[in-house]
Amino acid sequence: MDKFEALFGIEKEEVHDTCILMPLLSKHALEIMGISRFSKGRLYNSGKSRYFTLINTRVGHSFVADAVLYLKETSCRRIILFGSCGLTREGLGLRIGSVVTPYRCYERESFSQMLLDNKVPKLYYPDREFLAQFLEINKEAVIQKVTCSTLGSLKLEETMQDVFIRENIEVVDMECSAFFSAAESASISALALFYISDIIHKKPFYFPLDTRSKKDLDKAIKKASIILCDFIKENSSVSGMLNS
Repeated sequence: MDKFEALFGIEKEEVHDTCILMPLLSKHALEIMGISRFSKGRLYNSGKSRYFTLINTRVGHSFVADAVLYLKETSCRRIILFGSCGLTREGLGLRIGSVVTPYRCYERESFSQMLLDNKVPKLYYPDREFLAQFLEINKEAVIQKVTCSTLGSLKLEETMQDVFIRENIEVVDMECSAFFSAAESASISALALFYISDIIHKKPFYFPLDTRSKKDLDKAIKKASIILCDFIKENSSVSGMLNS
């Protein structure tokens, strides 16, 4: 057993050319993706469909970014971060259950950076061609492009409303900027697809959702999962399919 297999639970040669990284697994997503079994590694759990490899990374920018760097050693050439994000405020044409993709993301991954507010954040981006190809399927305008900020503190995000407004930040997460940065370093085409699961102050992540919001969120997870699966299937390489 080599390092990769120990960490991911599968051999390098088993990895498809397209990978999905999920910090948290969703039952609805797994059902649609047809993945019922995972191989357990020291850090990551890996599952396979005919067309892609799904990796459960855990929450946090370090876990996600490290996974991308390790995947450089495999045949993975396209990678999608799939998960939830928070809406910064109401009145942006978005709500719980909206499906979004960041076209740019501010880096505020450091807790100390956020606490001291002593650094101008850097912007990171998805792969332009990969994102454009993905958005070609968006004929019904289901997916909305947004500006994201990756944060290092759930507590401090509630103090940043002025920053969000000033920088036109619509959603926040805990992985995206590091994910884009690592993908660029590894020369892997990357994009992120999120569903909005909470609203800062109004419907925060630490309170249960009301019935309607819960239904909207479940619909969004299913919708986003179908979009991803259809996109990957239609654009899979022959070699990727033969690896299953």
